[in-house]
Amino acid sequence: MSRRVRLGLLFSAIVITLGILGGIIMNQSQQNKNSLKLLPLDSSTIHVQPEDGYDGFEGWGTSLAWWGHVLGQWTDKEKLNEVMDLVFDPDKGLGLNIVRYNIGGGENPSIENNSLRPGGDVPGFQPTEGQWDWDADEGQRTVLLAALQRGATIAEAFSNSPPYWMTNSGSVTGAVDGGNNLKDEYYDVFADYLTEVVKQYKEKWGVTFRTLNPLNEPASNWWKKGNIQEGSHFSVDKQMEIIKKVSQSLQSKGLSDTAISGPDENSVDETLEMLHGYDETTIDSISQINTHTYNGIKLEELRDLAKKNGQRLWMSEYGTGGSEPHNHQDITSVMELAERIIYDLHILQPAAWIYWQAIEDESANNNWGFIHSDFLGEETYELTKQYYAMANFSRFIHPGSRIIRTDDGRSVAAYDAQREQLTIVVRNEQEEKEVTYDLTSFEFDSTIAEVYLTSDTENLNKSELPLFGNGFKLTVEEQSVTTIVISSIRIKE
Repeated sequence: MSRRVRLGLLFSAIVITLGILGGIIMNQSQQNKNSLKLLPLDSSTIHVQPEDGYDGFEGWGTSLAWWGHVLGQWTDKEKLNEVMDLVFDPDKGLGLNIVRYNIGGGENPSIENNSLRPGGDVPGFQPTEGQWDWDADEGQRTVLLAALQRGATIAEAFSNSPPYWMTNSGSVTGAVDGGNNLKDEYYDVFADYLTEVVKQYKEKWGVTFRTLNPLNEPASNWWKKGNIQEGSHFSVDKQMEIIKKVSQSLQSKGLSDTAISGPDENSVDETLEMLHGYDETTIDSISQINTHTYNGIKLEELRDLAKKNGQRLWMSEYGTGGSEPHNHQDITSVMELAERIIYDLHILQPAAWIYWQAIEDESANNNWGFIHSDFLGEETYELTKQYYAMANFSRFIHPGSRIIRTDDGRSVAAYDAQREQLTIVVRNEQEEKEVTYDLTSFEFDSTIAEVYLTSDTENLNKSELPLFGNGFKLTVEEQSVTTIVISSIRIKE
């Protein structure tokens, strides 16, 4: 037998052997997949159906006032970087990818012992009329840039109050009677002030604010002189006036990358009321509807109005502190946070969900915020139980995911097609119980899911859960938030 023939036979044998081995491996893989038992499904089963959801989710965020103003001035840069990672880094922390930058008004320096809370004295860029100070607000700017360096993708600018010298009361805390506080002759000047800040951030620091909102809870009447934070009431007609002025100012300065958002009312119902009161020109000037969800019941109406108008909808502010005295391990604030997020994603269906302040003042003596730091004391910090609960959502539900409403009000799902990942977050304020989830709308190769538990005794504790061929069964603890992550999963065609 020639050498060439012997080599040919050897090659053929190798090919046949590899084919047999490949077939065995494929058959074993198929057998493993087919060997997954099926769960018995009944009327109590919770269904995850991709068609019952919405696309366009942009992510999670935080406003930077007032903590950015304080922490951005820390001298211990190593400690500051730790906190920035905890809030914005997608691997080390919460992975918040949206930041709302507060364009400060700046309080009247002639007011002795002003009433502003620690961090609430956000500097303005025009300390007096006609005088610009672009070195102002270094602290908040430091945090903004640190967020963008860590992967934050969207920045919004907003205002709580005009500079004090534009106001009727001579203070950024509000009018004496809680009414309109911007002087009538300063609407053009205020619009120029806001848009000039946007322009300088773009040209000087390379930050493009996608949206600019000149308002914050403008219909509220609690913005009275002597308040502990900046605030300004605007009646409906005055809201329309400033929105139009800001829109015109953006256009005149060629800032086409920045659009108008608003009105950022305290409640969904007030947001809807203001929008219904706007004329067509004002509505056309707004590209994004912002609402807070502290109050209100008309979530579906606002959602439908945004769709009708072709406007993006954000849940731009919410925060909670639970019902317990100051306690970093407070679980009631965790349950309130999880309930609000799940309810908003189910009903309001916002493109973004944004917490008020990721970091709160320890000396405020409450349970708001994910991290506490003494704004007037040492440069230290401590995580709260809310931090881990927020991570249950923000670390696993990624921007670009399709939000899926389960048919259970205590859970929400999200499918990330790029990662081929399904995430389900479940809250349970009741006694421990077993729940079953139907995944027959998906096909998956995984035999186990990752589980992350935050409860009275656990902080995002990781475990594994076996998968069945059509879903999974899970025991959820009392007073808990649980995240289930399934990889290599696809929606069935």
